[in-house]
Amino acid sequence: MGIKRYFATQDNTISNAFKADLKNRGTGSNMGASDILEAFVIHGQTSASIDSNSAEQSRILLQFDMNQVLDDIANGVIPSSSVDFRLKMYNAPHTDTTPLSYSLNVIMLTQSWEEGRGLDMDSYTDLGVCNWVSSSKGTFWGSNPANPATAITGGYFETGENASASYFFSGGLEDLDVNVNFAVDRWRSSGSTYNNGFILKHTDEVIAGAKGTFFTKKFFGRNSEFYFKRPVLEARWDSSRKDNRGNFIVSSSLADGTDNLNTLFLYNNVRGQLKNIPGLKDNQLLVKVYSGSATSPGTQSVLIIDSDNNAEHHLTGGILIENGVEVSGVYTCSFATTSSNDYLYDVWHTASAVGNITEFFTGSYEPTTLRALELVYSDEYITDITNLKSSYIKGQQPRLRVFPRKKNWNPNIYTVATAEVVPEIIEDAYYRLHREVDNLEVVPFGTGSSVKDYTRMSYDVSGSYFQVDTNYLEPGYTYKIQFVYYLQGEYRQQPEVFKFRVEEPAP
Repeated sequence: MGIKRYFATQDNTISNAFKADLKNRGTGSNMGASDILEAFVIHGQTSASIDSNSAEQSRILLQFDMNQVLDDIANGVIPSSSVDFRLKMYNAPHTDTTPLSYSLNVIMLTQSWEEGRGLDMDSYTDLGVCNWVSSSKGTFWGSNPANPATAITGGYFETGENASASYFFSGGLEDLDVNVNFAVDRWRSSGSTYNNGFILKHTDEVIAGAKGTFFTKKFFGRNSEFYFKRPVLEARWDSSRKDNRGNFIVSSSLADGTDNLNTLFLYNNVRGQLKNIPGLKDNQLLVKVYSGSATSPGTQSVLIIDSDNNAEHHLTGGILIENGVEVSGVYTCSFATTSSNDYLYDVWHTASAVGNITEFFTGSYEPTTLRALELVYSDEYITDITNLKSSYIKGQQPRLRVFPRKKNWNPNIYTVATAEVVPEIIEDAYYRLHREVDNLEVVPFGTGSSVKDYTRMSYDVSGSYFQVDTNYLEPGYTYKIQFVYYLQGEYRQQPEVFKFRVEEPAP
């Protein structure tokens, strides 16, 4: 699945707001152990005679373990490119006033800081670091943290280009979901920028008082009892594989070059494990395509067109590269063909040092010819998951097989007795997860290129499939799976609901 979540390792709220006496500010207070994070700007709460020249503010600090992200990139868990990193925070309901129509800036911090163990977010009585004036014990915010003369307040953060993003809250109660590739890319680049996390603050315009008071926006923090409401850094990418053995099309003028290409896979399964074919140079092998009958290939190879539009009688297949890492035992090739034979056979082979051919695999498929239609029918589908268990242990990553078929499919007696039911290939099929007890959406339909299609399912000749990572699911709950298919230019949610429970591992 194309989603990986990293929980915050530190968070805190820092503030210069007045204490209850409306005379002294809580600049030395710490709220690092609170389960709530808060951002506000208040103007004019006191008279001009009582230090009311500057706004009362509350800002949020967040940090994530970048080493974990880098390890996952190095190990191919997430890709090194074509991935979106998003900061996600969840609105915390409260009884105070909630502002409307404002933005929060998400900015890279340039100085390390300590979370602290304070809790008091009302009277600011829990003193400690970090806070409004200090990043850690004995260290001020500023370019020279040891020199009080250079100290600044409210956090030390970058002010140049490519260091921030903003998120607009129209109604005030929205969750935050903002792209932070600008920061992650810099943290990844040769260690040139040390990861100190983010600061979330109101815009300078609001702080200056041009738009009045904005009290108050609250989010759930990393100490929240609500598992799925904690701040996360979320990686999203399209992880789907498309094996066209079950929906191979003959090259046609009705489709462009990309749509005419078909991709085939070879899986070298040895005693239940995917392993590389030994002795291959650069993990490459040759592929030829033959026409044939329903039972065997012929002797004549057909002309095939590679991804560079070159016509060849053979092409080179190679090891699958996924997320920047070679996938052991999985080989792939892509090509087009104008052959309209009823059956085609792909033969994967290589030549030995003495010129003999070593054949590794022969597959078969029935190509489909594209046809223009005067009428498009809106087919309805029935969907099943063929290998879903009732429960999984947290940490398991089951690969679930999805079997769709047309609703109006009506086999006769001969079909039932002689043929295996063939699943429909839905090229753009997506899933989502809900928690059953409260219908909380844990993973939404990740549809659309703007969000990287991160829940699009893979498919092969046996139908669609996807992998569920139970590591990010809270144990002790039942979860629901639903599907949506992109058909005839629209997303159609399927009516079926499938359930499974996640349990704690045995001690």
